Order: sequence, then C-alpha cells, then structure tokens
Amino acid sequence: MKHIGIRSYIESSLHVALSLLAFCNVFAMQQGVDLSVSLQCAIFGFGWVAYQYFHFIVPALVKEQRINLPQAIMLFSAIAIGFYGLVTQATTVWVVFGFVAVITTLYTLPFGAQMGLRYIPTLKIFIVALCWSTLATFELYNVVSFDFILIASKAILWILVLIVPLEIHDLNRDAPRLKTLPQVLGVRGVKLLSYALILLAIALAFMTATTNILAWVEMGMLALLGMLIFKVKRNQPKHLTSLYVEAIPVLWLGLSYFVLTYC
Repeated sequence: MKHIGIRSYIESSLHVALSLLAFCNVFAMQQGVDLSVSLQCAIFGFGWVAYQYFHFIVPALVKEQRINLPQAIMLFSAIAIGFYGLVTQATTVWVVFGFVAVITTLYTLPFGAQMGLRYIPTLKIFIVALCWSTLATFELYNVVSFDFILIASKAILWILVLIVPLEIHDLNRDAPRLKTLPQVLGVRGVKLLSYALILLAIALAFMTATTNILAWVEMGMLALLGMLIFKVKRNQPKHLTSLYVEAIPVLWLGLSYFVLTYC
C-alpha cells in the first residue's frame, strides 16, 4: 500500500513540479534574487501542466483513452495556477514561457506513437536540460554576462546529471534507436561521465554562489546525487528512483534557506 501511494503521487506529476519550483528558487536564492509569488505560481503551474501533458494528455490522444476525473481536476488546477501567475508578468516573461511551451509541445507530439523531439537519438536529455535551465536562470539575466554564462552552464550540468538515474532505469524500455546516454556509453560509462560533470558543477558552484556557505550546501547536494547515481540500478522501481532524484532540489532549497537563516 505504501508503494501504491508513492506511485500515485509520482504519477500525478506533482512531485516533479515541486522539484522544478525548488530548482528555480535555489538558483535565484544563490544570486540574492527573490522570485515573486506570481512567478513561482507560473513556474509551478505550467511545469505541472507540462508533465501532465506527457503522462496523461498525449497517451490519451494517441490511444484514444479517456482522461479520468482526478486527472482532469489536476490538469485544470495546474492551468489555473499557471495562468494566475503569468497574467501579471511582463512581456519578456511571456516570451520565455512561450518558448518553453513550444519546446515542450514538440518534445512529444499527440499525433501518433513515438512522434516528437524526444525520439530523435540522444536528444531527449538535452531538451529537458534546456527547458529547466531556461526557467531557472532567465530571471538572472541582469547578472554580469560572464557570471550568467557560468550560472546557466551549471544549471544545465545539474539537470543532465539529475536525469541520469532515470535514463538508466529506462534502459529496459527505451528503443535501441533512441541512443540514450546509457545506451551509448553503458551504465558504467554514463556513471563515470556523471561523476565528471558533478566535479565540474562543484567548481562552478564556488564560482557562482554569492556566499561560500551556499556553495558548500550545493557541494553536499551534488555529493548526495553522486551517491544516488552510484547506487542506482536499471531494475529498481521507477517511482522510487523518481522520488529520490526529484527530492534533491527540494532538499537543496530547504537546506539553503536554513543556512541563510540560522548560520
């Protein structure tokens, strides 16, 4: 029963939407930027919509299945939250969200099985990294240009590494033609690549965080992610892998807030 409850929570896409919101907040916090409540609603709401689009809407359209009542309630709730947050935003914010929405739509097209950018060999992981890093960094555009490049690069590294455990799990169901990183490099090879990217992200953490204590917290989170990648196996239940992976940004935000408040 416990695993059924966790699976239902993960499949609702609420967990990954909270993870996205935490990821965006922690990047803003590191630069001393406060995201408005309305912008946070837009990020959370439309992030939730995006993952419901992948998991509910596209399968329902392709397989001509009905969306059940709980799914419909979650979808309309996410849309309402998203529009509530976006309606008061500046034009530039609408442009950014429009760009991410277009990429999200093209990621998986609802016109037939295996249509969309995610089915182009090796591209899937980089599309996700582009969308998350765009939402996490566009409000930091007024940072000195060189620093912004480092911050955006670090965000991309973070997402690439976060996705690796899920990519390893999906080895059992991904078609060979997709040529995902674990398919191309093997499980051992993609883990070694992840460790190298983590070391690079740690270096960028100390170059971009406004305080050393936040950089140390980030290093701890990257070390935790490294341990999770070391432990992950392709035959683990995916809902548990998703639970642990997507909880890391939430834990990162909580610890960052704690050390800034009490240390």
